[in-house]
Amino acid sequence: MDKELLQSTVSKVLDEMRQRPIPLGVSNRHIHLSAQDYEQLFPGHPISEKKALLQPGQYAAEQTVTLVGPKGQLKNVRLLGPLRSVSQVEISRTDARTLGIAAPLRMSGNLKGTPGIRLVSPFAELELPSGVIVAQRHIHMSPLDALILRVSHGDMVSVAIEGD
Repeated sequence: MDKELLQSTVSKVLDEMRQRPIPLGVSNRHIHLSAQDYEQLFPGHPISEKKALLQPGQYAAEQTVTLVGPKGQLKNVRLLGPLRSVSQVEISRTDARTLGIAAPLRMSGNLKGTPGIRLVSPFAELELPSGVIVAQRHIHMSPLDALILRVSHGDMVSVAIEGD
């Protein structure tokens, strides 16, 4: 196969791949816990998977907590796994008002200067000193999809959603 034909074929295949739909999911309020914080809240109880998420290796756990703020609380906030190195709580702006906290709009993991919150499980309570954010919208995708779509970590993209 000559070089021009190969380039043309690869270009056509990539163009077709760029047109295929990519599943999107919207996540509600949730919490990520460190192993240490998990053990304090759920002592002796292994984390158990309830449902796999669209992001490979990620899952919603059976375990939930109650978030308690100065003005209110949110019950049954789902733990997402696997466990992380640092605990973090992701809520909506409305949730922040309900709880009475000034959670900043941030990318996941950008926790410097964020407020804390009290976490309550069926077994224990934990005062998280920081880590509450309103998650900035973002898309998780595989490295292959990013390469095909010509996007890099942190790029801003536009999304078109077809529907009724």
